[in-house]
Amino acid sequence: MKKTIHLLIALLVLHLLLLSIGCKKDKTQKDPDKNTTGLYGFSNTEYTGLANVGNHYFPRPLSLRFGEGNDVTAWSHLTLTVWRRGDVHGKITKVEEGAQGQTTVTILFDLPGDEQFNSPQVYTISADKHTITGGTSPIISMVDMKLFSKDAPGIVGVWSQPQHPDWFPDVNVIAFDKNGQTTYNQGGKPVYYVYDDKIFWKENYKQDGSRITFTGVNPDVAKPLITSIPYYGVLSSDGKILYVDAYEFSAARISTALSTFPWYGPKGVTPWLIRQ
Repeated sequence: MKKTIHLLIALLVLHLLLLSIGCKKDKTQKDPDKNTTGLYGFSNTEYTGLANVGNHYFPRPLSLRFGEGNDVTAWSHLTLTVWRRGDVHGKITKVEEGAQGQTTVTILFDLPGDEQFNSPQVYTISADKHTITGGTSPIISMVDMKLFSKDAPGIVGVWSQPQHPDWFPDVNVIAFDKNGQTTYNQGGKPVYYVYDDKIFWKENYKQDGSRITFTGVNPDVAKPLITSIPYYGVLSSDGKILYVDAYEFSAARISTALSTFPWYGPKGVTPWLIRQ
C-alpha cells in the first residue's frame, strides 16, 4: 500500500513539473497574478527625443508611450498624405526577448488614409530599458530616443538659446509660468500687448508629461498686430532640453527645406531650447 502511495505521489510531482515547463511564459511578460501594473516589462513607460516622423526636413520631437497592455501612442506631427497632430495610436503585435536582454517590439500604427505606408514598425528596447531604436521611414524611425524620467522637472521656467538669440525667434526667449501661460522676449525686449506697452503678451499652453502644446509669436510680420503660430514640443529624458517644432509653417520662423539661407537657425537640425 505504501509503495502504491509513494508511486502516486511521484507521478503527481512529475505531472506538475511537466505542466510548469509547458506553461513557461515569455520573460518579457509579467505575471498578472503578481504584477498588475502592465503586461510587459516596458509597460507604462515613455520614451522621448527625436525621430524621423513622416515627410519632414529634420527629425521631429516625439513622445512614445506604452500603455498597460498592447496600446501605444506616438505623439508628434506625422505628415504623409494626411496631417496628424498629436496622438497616433498603435497596437503591439509581437514581443521577443533577445539573447543580450534587449526586447524587440513590433507595432502597427493606425493610419487611415495612408494605408500604402502602413507597415509594421520594429523597435528594439535596450536591456537596461534606457533607449529605444529602430523603425523605418516614412512612418517613425528613431533618431535619439531615451526613457523619460518620472523625476524630470516640468516645463515651468525660462527656455532659450542664450548664445544664439537669433535662432528660432518665435520661441526664443520664452517663459512658461505655473498658471499655464507664456510670455516672450525677442531682440532683447519683452513682447507687449499690441495696444498697451505695459502688459506682457501672453498665450496659453498645455503640458501632459513630456508633451507641450504652446504658441510662438511674431510681432514683425504684420505690425502692429502680433501673429500667433501653433507649436509643440517634447522634453528630453532629463527635462533639461525642449525640442520644438511648428504645427503651422506659413509664418513660423524656423529653417525649412526651402530655406536658401539659415536665417532662423541651422538647416536640417531640430530646433531646441535650453532650460535657464
